[in-house]
Amino acid sequence: METSAPDPSAPSPPTVCLALAGGNALGAYAAGAIETLEDAGVRFDVISGASIGALTAAIVAGNPPGQAARALRAFWAQGSSGVAGAGSWPWMGSQAWQPMKLLAGLPEGLEPDTRREMREMTSAAHALHALLFGRPGLFRPAHAGLLTPWPGLRRPMALFDARPVVQTLERLLDFDRLHSHGPQLIVSAVDLETGEPVYFDSRRERITPQHLLASTALPPSFPPVEIDGRLLGDPGLWCNLPLDPVLQAGSGERLCFAVDLFSGSGARPHTFDGAMERAQDVLFSAQSTRTVQAFRREQRLRHQLQQALQRQPARAASDGLTEEPPGQVDLVLTAYRPPAHEIGAKTLEFSAASLGERWSAGQRDMAAAMAAHATGQAEIEDLGFRLYTAREEQKLAA
Repeated sequence: METSAPDPSAPSPPTVCLALAGGNALGAYAAGAIETLEDAGVRFDVISGASIGALTAAIVAGNPPGQAARALRAFWAQGSSGVAGAGSWPWMGSQAWQPMKLLAGLPEGLEPDTRREMREMTSAAHALHALLFGRPGLFRPAHAGLLTPWPGLRRPMALFDARPVVQTLERLLDFDRLHSHGPQLIVSAVDLETGEPVYFDSRRERITPQHLLASTALPPSFPPVEIDGRLLGDPGLWCNLPLDPVLQAGSGERLCFAVDLFSGSGARPHTFDGAMERAQDVLFSAQSTRTVQAFRREQRLRHQLQQALQRQPARAASDGLTEEPPGQVDLVLTAYRPPAHEIGAKTLEFSAASLGERWSAGQRDMAAAMAAHATGQAEIEDLGFRLYTAREEQKLAA
């Protein structure tokens, strides 16, 4: 059977990208968003990730199409199951340590504020447990780090050891596939001596567990990692949502999905814990806002320059002025809006209940943002740039 040759005048499909932010236990939100994208048949050409986003990105890139959500479910089940350190602390056995079960036994008639306060207490208990005992298959405590102020003692650089996650990653993803069949993977980090961003690209070098550990090494929680003579740490110190690698991925049409784990807008804090939570949300989300604003200005200027060159082609040619067509960039962005019962230490709260809620929120928000994109309901529309969000749905969910 004869097949017709492709039409050279037909527009090329857009480059499909995904950017994933850091946020430790909040990463379950991104996993839910990825499941929605996977169910919709979205396939990525480029994925960039920071911290837990880098681990998530590697799992997506290192699994066959349609299998990422399954692997991510196994990853988060690993983090929420069992009790790390229970062997050394028999009184903290897994059967005894079930503070979330307290909520199930509460009377239904409790006031919402009382139930929220109880949920905050159980969430705080889970976060404290992760701080003291780590999470199985993800990280373990290095409590000698708490003794660093005392003179004469060994001075470790971190409170946790992240090496247990290496075995988990090796079980859940194929590093060979990641380089041979997966999308382009960009793992971000920051040079702790120069403060400069560092990007590892699977198209240029082999991504190893060490590169992923470097991306999760937020001091003083996790120790920095030295690679090729550079001491590297978590890019959240510089830019928690690595948008630059995907927004700058070529000059053609691009469809970029991005999942932030912190939201700039939120409820007014009324407690010390609420103030701490709001502060970290604003601190990390502001980085993403500045990146989007800067790229929007850049796209507008590039399109204006292109239009000017087209109006005066002869003069542009005589002056040697050229500008590659900048193309259209659509950014579909979701951000985790924490419910009222989230606590300031939410990035350490690995209870199955909270992880499940975040996963469902990611599914819901990404579905809403994709619907906004499909119907052309852009929140921002500028020359060469459109932004789609799930903001209204996120407000309702909060």
